[in-house]
Amino acid sequence: LIMNSVKLMLLKSVWNAAFRNCIKTYCSFSHRKQINDELRIRLAAAYRGLDAYGMNEGICNHLSAIAPSTETEEDIMLIIPFGLHWKEVTPSSLIGINGKNKVIEGAGEPELTALCIHRGIYDKRPDVKAIMHTHMPYATALTCLKDPKLHMIHQNSARFYNRVAYDVSYGGLGEQLEEGHRLGIVLGNKNVLFMGNHGVLVVADSIDIAFDNMYYLERAAMVQVLAASTNKELRELDEETIIMTCQQIWSSLPKYATSHLNSIIRQLSISCSDFKIK
Repeated sequence: LIMNSVKLMLLKSVWNAAFRNCIKTYCSFSHRKQINDELRIRLAAAYRGLDAYGMNEGICNHLSAIAPSTETEEDIMLIIPFGLHWKEVTPSSLIGINGKNKVIEGAGEPELTALCIHRGIYDKRPDVKAIMHTHMPYATALTCLKDPKLHMIHQNSARFYNRVAYDVSYGGLGEQLEEGHRLGIVLGNKNVLFMGNHGVLVVADSIDIAFDNMYYLERAAMVQVLAASTNKELRELDEETIIMTCQQIWSSLPKYATSHLNSIIRQLSISCSDFKIK
């Protein structure tokens, strides 16, 4: 009788442990899917928003984000599949790529340079959770100058004080992972990379901040190009004012960046019936 009681207690203990593990696994999966869905919405909104701002180029250029997989316990890279226009991007159309560069979520394949550039930079910057690369006109125009420096002449410029790296070694399309690694090394600990004769790249620890910085980087570049077009001397801000302004902007950046992207999501929820998780 005693042995039967012991066996019963052991069986109950094993069953309870198994039950707890099942609940834990289910809750973990449910939580990961919730985060995955939210990041898909925000990344898709960033594509649509930057398209509306005129910052994309054909079916090229690419934005990505790190998200928990809904298929495995690893993280994946969410990115647009090749051939899709930014106007067509929905949360469900984004593909998820695992650490072995295999598509495990969604349909389609990534554009080769997108995979190589983004994966290479994530490898070098594990703190980065979102990468955005565009050929937006004004910032790209600066990358084509012998001196591509972003001058501190406006409060939008001051946002990027000491946060921009410059790459002047353009060597064709980035179709190898090594090129992504090289760009990651050149980027260093900065938030922005001016890619000589090519375009710009912005990294951040969130989609919201990457999106907001991409928008204001183009605005800063636009002001600089327009000011330079007058052929008059640029009036740079003094360093004390630049540092103060930069600190002011970054201290409240998460709030403003999230509100900015939320405004895009609200517009999409009204104007686009397809903008949802399927």
